[in-house]
Amino acid sequence: MAKIFPFNGALYNKKIPVNLSRVMIPPYDIISKEEQEHFYQVSPYNCIRLTLGKEFPGDNDLNNKYSRANAFFNSWLKNGILIKDDEESIYAYEQKFKYKGKKFTRLGFIALFKLEELEAGRVYPHENTLPKPKQDRLELIKAAAANFEPIFSMYVDKEEKIPRLIKKNTKRKPLVEVKDYSGILNRLWKIPAKGILNRLAKEMMNKQIYIADGHHRYEASLKYRNEMRTRSQKSTGEEPYNYIMMYFTNIYDKGLMIMPIHRLVLNLDLKEKINLENRLVDYFDIEEIKFSKKTENNARKKLLRMLSKAGEGEHFIGMYVHSENKYLLLKLKSEKMIEKYVTADKPREWKKLDVSILHSIVIKEILGITEKDIEAENHIKYVYNDEQAFDLVKEGRYQIAFLLNPTKVEQVVSVADKYEKMPQKSTFFYPKLLTGLVMYKMPHPEKFSF
Repeated sequence: MAKIFPFNGALYNKKIPVNLSRVMIPPYDIISKEEQEHFYQVSPYNCIRLTLGKEFPGDNDLNNKYSRANAFFNSWLKNGILIKDDEESIYAYEQKFKYKGKKFTRLGFIALFKLEELEAGRVYPHENTLPKPKQDRLELIKAAAANFEPIFSMYVDKEEKIPRLIKKNTKRKPLVEVKDYSGILNRLWKIPAKGILNRLAKEMMNKQIYIADGHHRYEASLKYRNEMRTRSQKSTGEEPYNYIMMYFTNIYDKGLMIMPIHRLVLNLDLKEKINLENRLVDYFDIEEIKFSKKTENNARKKLLRMLSKAGEGEHFIGMYVHSENKYLLLKLKSEKMIEKYVTADKPREWKKLDVSILHSIVIKEILGITEKDIEAENHIKYVYNDEQAFDLVKEGRYQIAFLLNPTKVEQVVSVADKYEKMPQKSTFFYPKLLTGLVMYKMPHPEKFSF
């Protein structure tokens, strides 16, 4: 069962003159070193000190970025920078943003979730995790006994019963309202009414939960829970370490988006680059979009337009090779090639992903880049911005750009339902959740009856 509960959130104190846009940040795992330094400088109360602390030469087992995160958090609570909500609540969370000139709104809610084993229960991941970042998040949980940012998850609700329940609580003035670092408006409301919470919990009980972002944090929390259970003489399953702060949104929400992640290639044998187009014609129909210096921008726009018009069952990939005055649109000749050339031990839902086709046929089969090379990042760089992809290749910093359409939310769900993980760097959910809106210090969660 997907069990959710209210909690006493820790929030920035509005009575203290803290500029919220200067203390709230993106998720820790998309922050660069330069951004980390910037966030450190803009405010002494910035959440970067909690989620992505600095490391120093003298750090040891007792004094390190994890112990400092715990010290900062407790100090901010003690001194009133943060205050714990006086009543248990679930929090409605709305984000308003623009994408490609259009306005969107995404609505979800933040609650405690009772941890379940991945796939064995109702929680489905779609990404593989790595030991190092998982251990990093585990050490932070151990030190601070807190969740500073929620797991980003999705549920399926075609009838939109849950969004309607949540929306009823967004008609009044929000508890928190802040424009974040990228101009997205974030608004948070409390849902303290017991009747609504009971209805919401009942609706969620039979839902499957799909993790969008936060796989490492979720698995670290499971490991923390299991370690704590082993230490305990009388574990009941109701201790605070059995719960995690989680954000939930409907997969049918029009504001739930996945951005494409493009591939740049470097360090190839130049002969491979020269022969590439000749080898591609065995697998793809190729359309050339030639350009001059004056028409280059229009050619880019045309390629991206054509790429986005891929219909159901069509598989398009954009391509640009350094020093060539043309863009290429690759269209897979036939879906029959998927069974023949895309990794055989995967379900069809996985094989039909454009990113799977690109990696299996082009990157591995034609270019000869191995899985070991990809893991070592010897030949592949990932970028989210199409203009950046074009420019980096044009400047000669990379040899080839492959541009992809975004993975659909439905594809993520269908792959996860088959107990399969997406290929590496397949999804960039947008917009990201804002860290610092509400945090969770682990008391024992009070249960409410249905």
